[in-house]
Amino acid sequence: MRKQTRRWLVPCAAALLTIGASMTAFAAQGWTQEEGTWVYYDSDGYMETDTWKKSGNNWYFLDEDGYLATDQIIEHDDNYYYVNEYGAMVTNNWHEVDSADYDEDDAPDTYWYYLGSNGKAYTAPSSGNTSFKTIGGGSYAFDSEGKMLFGWVNEDSERVTGDDAWKDGLYYCGKSSDGSRADTAWRLVEVVDDDNEDDDFDGNYWFYFSSNGKKNSDTTKTVNGKKYRFDENGAAVSGWYVKANATSSEAPTPSSSYIFYNGADECFMAKGWFKTVPGEEIDEDGYDDGEACWFYADSDGEIVTSQIKKINGQRYAFDENGEMLDGLYEMTLDSSNNIESYTEIDSEDEFPAADATTEVFYFGSSSKEGAMVTGKTTIEIDDEDYTYNFHKSGSSKGSGYNKIYDSCIYIQGRMLKADYDAKYEVVTYDNGEGEKDYLIGTSGKLVKNKTNIKDGDEKYYVTDSDGVVTYSGYDKSE
Repeated sequence: MRKQTRRWLVPCAAALLTIGASMTAFAAQGWTQEEGTWVYYDSDGYMETDTWKKSGNNWYFLDEDGYLATDQIIEHDDNYYYVNEYGAMVTNNWHEVDSADYDEDDAPDTYWYYLGSNGKAYTAPSSGNTSFKTIGGGSYAFDSEGKMLFGWVNEDSERVTGDDAWKDGLYYCGKSSDGSRADTAWRLVEVVDDDNEDDDFDGNYWFYFSSNGKKNSDTTKTVNGKKYRFDENGAAVSGWYVKANATSSEAPTPSSSYIFYNGADECFMAKGWFKTVPGEEIDEDGYDDGEACWFYADSDGEIVTSQIKKINGQRYAFDENGEMLDGLYEMTLDSSNNIESYTEIDSEDEFPAADATTEVFYFGSSSKEGAMVTGKTTIEIDDEDYTYNFHKSGSSKGSGYNKIYDSCIYIQGRMLKADYDAKYEVVTYDNGEGEKDYLIGTSGKLVKNKTNIKDGDEKYYVTDSDGVVTYSGYDKSE
């Protein structure tokens, strides 16, 4: 606020000389000194009381006893004025008054007044509705007695105090030493909210005030290109938010009913990638664990769920809660890559069979965390390394090969290999022509066109051009 730091405006030495000169000249009628102060007599010799008198360029007030009033607020004809220490009316300036003069429990140390060009203090309009005056580039409101309003203010030109002031107030006018209305601006305001049980709550909420000074409540608003949500009390929402259009008696899905607004120090709606702890409404177990997960929100803030989605050239999978999947998964998908079912594979016992109706995908960290892996890769399961191979293109992109490919046998993406000590192993496999016995080596490659090749157990094998075993035994083939 652009306020004078002095408590009086008019340099009054000249004013005092003006009064003194006039009073000396008109002792019988006009100004005269009595008992150390000034009084004024009319033409009939009566002392003037409760009225204004002009001397030189200044106006002076005579109180109910007829004495010159100094350094005080004057209430006269339903208007409020201030006279300085010399008694001169102050105009076109701020003035600060000690609040000890007022019997109010929540009074600040001082109150500010603004005295207009006619000396009258700005006051609330007769309608009682809150109205603001532009003074020095700021907007200020005053009560019916001319005191500048501050803090939370309602529509009736009154301050709102107490623990619920932030809920009931409409305008915010700063501290008692400021008073300038917040408009087209953010304000971080200290509040009392016993209902907020968040461990990270620091006792402050962000509020946004429009150009008319009113706080935004129960709405969404875009500010500087970012979208924010404000609750019914005007506080900016942070964290997980349940959309108002969720009407189902059952818990709605995150994609249609939840949006995430960033932490309490930011509050804007998340778009794209973000990492946070799941909301209790979304994933109770994840919320209790307190472990942060990756989520992805589209341009409308909707959380991507139950699908494999292409993002910046990479494909990622998200479960029904919107949490990014990371690891090896057995899945069923519909034609739109929506995930109908999924099970994480983290042990050898969970390897799916070749005739399973599911497909296997791997979302690892070779390129980016959680990105779908294509091509050949090594995956550690139960402390063992396994070679997997996933389609690089087409409608099956990302799914594991489930056939003989590149002279190797793959079952749901996993390459079959002979143990190192065995050297060679026989695998019974149906490649679409009925079950046949194939011979594979430790590299996983089919052993083709071999005669009397011997494994680690001294057993001999003969294979054809496809790697199919045509002879096996402990004696060499003739």
